[in-house]
Amino acid sequence: MKKEASTPQPTRIIRGRVVRAKYRTPECPDYKGNPLQEALPPLMDNKTIANRLKYYTNFSESQRLEPNHVRYLLIHNAMRFFAPLDVHIELTHSISKMLRIGYADRNPFKNVLPDDSSAQEESLDQYSDQYEQQPDQLPTTACGMSIIGPSGAGKSFSVERILGLTPQVIHHGVYKGIDFNCSQLAWLKVDCPHDANPKGLCLEIFRIVDKLLGTKCQENYGGKHALVDEALNEVKTIAANQYLGLLVIDEIQRLSLAKSNGAVKLLNFFGQLRNEIGVPVILIGNYKSLAVLSGDFSQMRRGTGQGDLIWDLMKEDKQWRVFCESLWRFQYTKKTCKLDDLEVLTKKQLKDDPKRTPKTLSGVLYEETQGIVDFAVKVYMFAQERAIDTKKEVITSRIIRSVAMDKLKIPREVLHALKTGDRKVLELYDDLYNKAYNGYLHRQENGTSEEAQAEASLEMNEKPEESAIENTELLGKSSPEAESLAGKGKSRSKSPSSAKRRKKVSEGDKGELPKLIDELKSKIGGSAYEALLQAGYIDLTEA
Repeated sequence: MKKEASTPQPTRIIRGRVVRAKYRTPECPDYKGNPLQEALPPLMDNKTIANRLKYYTNFSESQRLEPNHVRYLLIHNAMRFFAPLDVHIELTHSISKMLRIGYADRNPFKNVLPDDSSAQEESLDQYSDQYEQQPDQLPTTACGMSIIGPSGAGKSFSVERILGLTPQVIHHGVYKGIDFNCSQLAWLKVDCPHDANPKGLCLEIFRIVDKLLGTKCQENYGGKHALVDEALNEVKTIAANQYLGLLVIDEIQRLSLAKSNGAVKLLNFFGQLRNEIGVPVILIGNYKSLAVLSGDFSQMRRGTGQGDLIWDLMKEDKQWRVFCESLWRFQYTKKTCKLDDLEVLTKKQLKDDPKRTPKTLSGVLYEETQGIVDFAVKVYMFAQERAIDTKKEVITSRIIRSVAMDKLKIPREVLHALKTGDRKVLELYDDLYNKAYNGYLHRQENGTSEEAQAEASLEMNEKPEESAIENTELLGKSSPEAESLAGKGKSRSKSPSSAKRRKKVSEGDKGELPKLIDELKSKIGGSAYEALLQAGYIDLTEA
């Protein structure tokens, strides 16, 4: 019996709102007369964005008195909340701009020449003023963006929440008395296939478009014998015909697993969507994806149209406080606790660390989860359940720590490494920690940037005679040239007037001893030590 080829498992479809087009005057005058622009919702200020993004489940004090099994369900349901932070506001503005800039050059009602355009072109002088008002050949202004960060930081969930502010499908009918029957696909979010197969990505796009618009793209273009290039071209056709406004590709780190140059093919395809059709592309992934995205400069340039966003773990700052305040509002224990309640240290803890000071509950939660939002929400949820199970009916620092110890056993080593800054352990987990990026931050924080290192090297080069003295001590005292050089260095170091006249040594000036070594190596060969030994500059009898 012939074994059938396995098909990739479909991912979940992120469904947005489906609306009928209502046209409004866009904020930018240049976008007037473009139905794709006029059908988009109005721009929002920071306050409006925060109000639209936030989501909190219904909560009442009476729910604290519900039976235990009911409260367990309420706790899990409440953890679906969304608290907008500064990074969400900034990202919302970026996505809004990308969507509108991408539609700027894609007006379906843009003026075109009549059928006898060839005759008109012959009659027009190439320097006529009529050409001065035809900027139709300007390059597309569509841009891209890369969102990179560790797993569990909330990148994907946040992007999905932000995309939901814009209707996904906008059905047009009549625009200013002209028939315009089409469905505008404002945005599309797709996960990169597990094997990063370009055809697999195309099939996923076909499947989602069919579900959203009722088309038969997968049936028509996704056959077994369809070629990869043909499938990619069909995706471009769909993006153009359905006026795709924004394409979001998640789990982009899977491109590192691509075979037969598949990663390059997909990255080039994303570039074609931007350049040929004007569709902005957002790439989301963990730190593994940096190796793929930073391999080609043109890709880096296209991916920074709205600036790269490094979505790092949360710091214990004001943003953490805002997040915890939103989290703390959902307490289903009979007794309440506050964020600033201090932990009670045991005698053993004080004996082990006499300098230890009690932390607040928010500080304890941060210490146990290291700012990983996913872990913080889960620990808080399990802490409530344990408080109910033990009949203490209040969240304490000891409960938070015990729950973190029991429920986060597998990532315990990683969390401890994040807490202590153990880079040797962290570098083993390239989806959570990027060696190059965090190494750069570490150098910046400690003032050891490349510029500082260069200055330190220059200061060392300003004292060649001291280096010569050190080298002669290492090489031995039998060389007349070395003794002479060392003597000159000592005399110069004792002469204040000579020290004042000393100039900076250029990068190409190595000093006398290195020049001597280079000459001997070119004549004799071998290492510096061997060359000096054979030339008689090193006397082994005194050793």
